[in-house]
Amino acid sequence: MPFTVSRLTEFCSRKELVNQTGYEFRDWPLVIIKELIDNSLDSAEEVGVAPSILVEISGDVIAVTDNGPGIPASIIEQVLNYAIRVSSREAYVSPTRGAQGNALKTILPMGYVLSEHLGEDASGETIIEAHGVAHHIRFSVDHIKQEPKIAHTTETSSLPSGTRIRAKLPKPKVYEYENENYFDDLIADSRDSIIRLVESYAWINPHLTLQLIWNGENVIDIKASNPDWKKWLPTWPTSPHWYDLGRFRRYMAAHISNRPSITVREFISEFDGMTSTAKQKLVLAETGASHMSLHNYFGLHKANIENIAKLLASLKAHSKPVKPEALGIIGKEHLFRMFEASGGEPATFKYTRTTGVAAGIPRVIEVAFGIHRDGLTAAGRVPAAKSISGVNWSPGIHNPFRQLGHNGVSLDAILSEVRASASQPVIVALHVAMARVAYLDRGKTRIVIEGEGVTEKDNDE
Repeated sequence: MPFTVSRLTEFCSRKELVNQTGYEFRDWPLVIIKELIDNSLDSAEEVGVAPSILVEISGDVIAVTDNGPGIPASIIEQVLNYAIRVSSREAYVSPTRGAQGNALKTILPMGYVLSEHLGEDASGETIIEAHGVAHHIRFSVDHIKQEPKIAHTTETSSLPSGTRIRAKLPKPKVYEYENENYFDDLIADSRDSIIRLVESYAWINPHLTLQLIWNGENVIDIKASNPDWKKWLPTWPTSPHWYDLGRFRRYMAAHISNRPSITVREFISEFDGMTSTAKQKLVLAETGASHMSLHNYFGLHKANIENIAKLLASLKAHSKPVKPEALGIIGKEHLFRMFEASGGEPATFKYTRTTGVAAGIPRVIEVAFGIHRDGLTAAGRVPAAKSISGVNWSPGIHNPFRQLGHNGVSLDAILSEVRASASQPVIVALHVAMARVAYLDRGKTRIVIEGEGVTEKDNDE
């Protein structure tokens, strides 16, 4: 007879978590930190607050505290439901740090997966504090039903504001030798990579105040260079120029699913450049959608591709494309400040900004480059190269720029051409802001930056 197995247990295996995150288990400390900082930055920006983030590492616990509005209890309940995906940015196109909607869902099981060698005692422990409540979450598996088993208890929290998330990452059983078990300390082994990742956030977010404390030691303490710095916010309207037909259809369907009674007029009013009543009437007249519900226009039982394409074309015709500069520019001044603080020789600093639009998608590429001052002297130890790379104000755990343009040239190859390999004492930062990012894998570890559409290049020689 056939057996029925819940697909929810896919979150409970090492293989599936690797697929979900895009990283092997040895990188999971970095995944936790990256996802939590991304969420903290987004939440602070959504309420117009200059972000202040504290990362604390103590033994096998990683904690990230922010000054945002605090994650609501209702969202925590949804996160614990593994039958659904939760994200405020999952459907629409925008230059945001992430939109997969599964960050916390992948973090909660990590402790369980790493402790599977404990059998029935295996579990993952996470504490989420916000709004005066500490949510204690114990993640394990019901091996009969083959699905997650989550124990959720609450107590009073002393955290005055914001959100603090603490994830425990136990040492996994790695191998056996002479009848003894040996374990990797994933967090301690990742120390250099963690410090580099956390510091990278300060490079590409001028409004961020950031601190990293490791077992009581203050490792990073960086104040915002410009607390009033602005970028395209997650709460701002999306632009119709950022959609192709497939993405636009998905966006319409998401609205219908979450707001069944929404009208076409209400839907189009939420796009950038479409707040004008006159423009809305033009679009409705052109598409024959006046006084129609979005569901009827979309198709009650099957997507009406002709209607969907007509609406997208009309929206594009009656709105202006977003200029690249509106996405947000880090700027020469901030990157120079970070370069000098990292030991860069000011006289060698170079900054380049390229803005462009390709297929309606605006982008800003900023590059800062220079030489470490200790690399200019014959005496002493020559420092290794320092490389910072990021997309939409979120650094990569590893270099995401494996391919720049159709010819497939990577950032590493470009650096090698100018004799700036990892053995050279250079400091280089590369950041790309794009309304729509072409990721090559599910874990957002690789992207493609196409070469067309450059409209402006500002070189600082």
